[in-house]
Amino acid sequence: MSDRDDDRTTPDRDLARLAAATDRIDADDRFTAAVLRAAAASAASDPLARLAAATDGIEPDAGFTDAMVRAATAAPRLPLPARPAIADGIVRSGRPALVVTALAAAASVLFFLQTQRDVDSAIMASVEALEASE
Repeated sequence: MSDRDDDRTTPDRDLARLAAATDRIDADDRFTAAVLRAAAASAASDPLARLAAATDGIEPDAGFTDAMVRAATAAPRLPLPARPAIADGIVRSGRPALVVTALAAAASVLFFLQTQRDVDSAIMASVEALEASE
């Protein structure tokens, strides 16, 4: 049980040692300023950020929204494409499936006949052995 306690305290001891070793390190303001400049430069090169800054002062207009809704409802509706039916896939794969099923049925009949013949031979051999011993 003491081994488990040692395992739990090992990370704590390592963290305490690391905290003591880095206690006198202070953040450099030049590094912070460089990071902020790099972040601002990457935001300036982002087209979405530029678009958001350019359209920041635009307010929504109710007239524009109403005109868009009227245009959308007045537009002719296009017919939706027909949904594929389940039978489409069945018809497409029906013939190969039927051939495979027929082959599997024929193979199972042949396997049954072969097995039946082997079983009959084994039974006859054991009956003959019993008759010979009597």
